[in-house]
Amino acid sequence: MPDETPDELALIERIKQKDATALAEYIHQHQSQLSGFVRSITGEHLLAVVEVDDLVQEISAAALSGLPTAPLDEYSPMDWLQQLARRRVVDAHRFHFDAKRRDANRQQSLNAGGSSGSSDDSAPGLEQLLAASMTSPSAAFSRDVRMMRMHAAVQSLGEEQRQAIQMRYAEGMPTKKIAEKLGKTDVSVRVLLSRSMRQLEKILADVRPTRG
Repeated sequence: MPDETPDELALIERIKQKDATALAEYIHQHQSQLSGFVRSITGEHLLAVVEVDDLVQEISAAALSGLPTAPLDEYSPMDWLQQLARRRVVDAHRFHFDAKRRDANRQQSLNAGGSSGSSDDSAPGLEQLLAASMTSPSAAFSRDVRMMRMHAAVQSLGEEQRQAIQMRYAEGMPTKKIAEKLGKTDVSVRVLLSRSMRQLEKILADVRPTRG
């Protein structure tokens, strides 16, 4: 935040020292901002079955339990909370909709005679993870189209960009570790990832969901 007060800076420093009380206070002070962010990344399809306040409460609980290992040397408290929020929204979408989709696909396969084995139940790859983090869950109906487009978009990136994205979003590797593997600085890796994600978002603009 550009206009942090001395008290805010002191609170953030306590959080970086893994002070759970400070984190709880920070979340309370920024609950409105966090709620707004959660709402902005949660599609109407998911909002029909979950409450933003419930998601925020779950994110807060995850933050407090994960504080001892939080990468607060890499991210500000709010950036970290937003990362947790993205994961929680994706998890909520999978919980509420993916199981139903798999059941429907399985039933359709049975009705068709189950002639061949499907790879639909395989672990999600890079493209699925990226799509989940970049698009609204409300567009589940167009998932197949977006998956194909995502695959093509990722392949259009440079080799170094693909490597960085693979390590960050598919393997969950911290940017410092990626920097070591690519022989770059941490800052340059963050810039590379940010530029790559913007490039993907631009390529996929026509298949991103719209919010009414």
